[in-house]
Amino acid sequence: MKSCFLPRRTGLVSASRCLTSVLAVVGLAAMAGASTPVAFTSMNESELEAAAVNNAMGIAGWADAAVRVNVSSADWLRAQATENGVQIVWSSILVPGLFTLTGPDMNVQALLGALKGQPQVRYAQLSELCTTSAQTRPYGVDLVAAPTFWAGTGVVRGAGAKVAVLDTGIAINHPDLPVPLITQSFIAGESVNDGNSHGTHCAGTILALDNDDGVVGVAPQATLVVAKVLANSGSGSTAGIIQGIEWATLQGVQVVSMSLGGGGFEQAFQDIITAANASGVSVAASAGNSASASQTYPAWYNGVISVGAVDSNSAIAGFSNFGPNVSIVGPGVSVLSTVPNVRGVTWSGTTRQANTLAGSGAGTITGAAIFCGTGGVASDFPPEVLGNIAHIRRGGTDALGATFTFRIKVDNAIAAGATAVIVSNNNGGLFSGTIGTSVAIPVLGISQSNGDVLQAASGVQATVSTDIPPGGTYGTKSGTSMSCPHVAGVLALLWGEFIDEGLTPALVRTAIEQSAVDLGVTGRDDTFGYGLINAPAARAWLRTNLPARCLADLVGGNGNPPRDGTIDGNDFTAFLNAFAASSSLADLVGGDGNPPVDGQVDGNDFSAFLNAFGVGC
Repeated sequence: MKSCFLPRRTGLVSASRCLTSVLAVVGLAAMAGASTPVAFTSMNESELEAAAVNNAMGIAGWADAAVRVNVSSADWLRAQATENGVQIVWSSILVPGLFTLTGPDMNVQALLGALKGQPQVRYAQLSELCTTSAQTRPYGVDLVAAPTFWAGTGVVRGAGAKVAVLDTGIAINHPDLPVPLITQSFIAGESVNDGNSHGTHCAGTILALDNDDGVVGVAPQATLVVAKVLANSGSGSTAGIIQGIEWATLQGVQVVSMSLGGGGFEQAFQDIITAANASGVSVAASAGNSASASQTYPAWYNGVISVGAVDSNSAIAGFSNFGPNVSIVGPGVSVLSTVPNVRGVTWSGTTRQANTLAGSGAGTITGAAIFCGTGGVASDFPPEVLGNIAHIRRGGTDALGATFTFRIKVDNAIAAGATAVIVSNNNGGLFSGTIGTSVAIPVLGISQSNGDVLQAASGVQATVSTDIPPGGTYGTKSGTSMSCPHVAGVLALLWGEFIDEGLTPALVRTAIEQSAVDLGVTGRDDTFGYGLINAPAARAWLRTNLPARCLADLVGGNGNPPRDGTIDGNDFTAFLNAFAASSSLADLVGGDGNPPVDGQVDGNDFSAFLNAFGVGC
């Protein structure tokens, strides 16, 4: 069996909910009364934007500050800030001597040290992250026209459809995701809890709740089923994925979403896809991110809806794969969705995102983070690392030019008495790695930029944790991994509305392809496939092309869709209410009194319903 990986473009998670992270430093105001704000050099727009991004999740080593000093001490504060590489960006009119500052975390910490104990300083304190309470509708939800599909009283928004997300798991207890109907991990030694963020992000795009917080998914009323088939590192064997598809099918799902790919053709994989289709399951997979026509599986299997990616302007994403297998495209660039809370390394009041290296011990350890070079030889470890945390740089070679492995570094740290190990990258962002045989102490990897900050602050108290905090936050990602769940969400909308009307995977696939918004050259092409998926257009196609149904059967026994095959008072009441509200539920026929619908709720629909109700279809 082969390994499959996450076909995504960006692994960095940025929290769009967070307004700012403010470090408050307030000085003694010895003088009463109003004062004229002191003019300071401010950061330019691009620097401020970069600072906002850095502050968004508190993981990039950046901090803001607010300072209040004696009015006569303004020049002194300016000198202190300049000396420590911190920018003053605002001065208060209402509060004399109050200023805000921003700069790298290590610089702000240095400024705090300089201010500590000064007679004109009253106190210095870190403030909490602030978040919005309003819900954001990601652009992709609009681009696939989901809100148009939702419009009207009694419209199903995925209710009745079960969607299985086969990925890295899900953030347990995320406040903006529904409680899964059932979960299962196919990764040995790992729970379904998402230690990567990829699976949680995909799930949110499909069915994040419609509430007053965070984001909303394409099909917010659908039922979530979770199969963890990729490890927290982001990869997994096709054997586990095949098992996950069968398991999800046996749970009665209508949609399987797989934002993953890798390897070549396997007959066993094709057989399980064919069997899932025959069991009434629509299967969607990401086309891949190599900007090529390479045959990336499972997207190339027969029976799989292969999904390419476009941006917010419906232009093809530069990374999106192409070729004769591409069925449809969906939004896949800078998509905002749900992600887990940050698991990682905390110092100076800020948690930096980290990955747990395979073979790491579990737990939470606090101690001084002692810099130990590349950790390749015993002499790299100073005596003070005993009983503390070893901070080791990635890379380094021995006398023969062989690169020091993670195993060598960790063994040396354990021999020196370290209680945990932080490995910081030497050439970029977060990384995944394998120690080999499991060790008893936690071993986590952080980015190069965060490693630079930690190295400069060697000896600072730090906490490392392999635990994933419950709940979650929000972030953006790009890739066909992000376009695939948009399509899965539309599939859930269609299955939810037509689940009792003889819908099949082949029919729903034809519906989304034939009703797609044509992009590129006229007709199907290898770049966009049939075009951009459009939820209401696909519904209209199905209403026209599905086998005739009884026009008087509108709702189930609870007075809401889906239909139950019985014509009774619930249907009569539902039609009257929908007709009064001009809801699409009451749009039964066209201008000639026969299907298909015409988008108008009028006397033709009223007559058609009464006739059907009277004869009992």
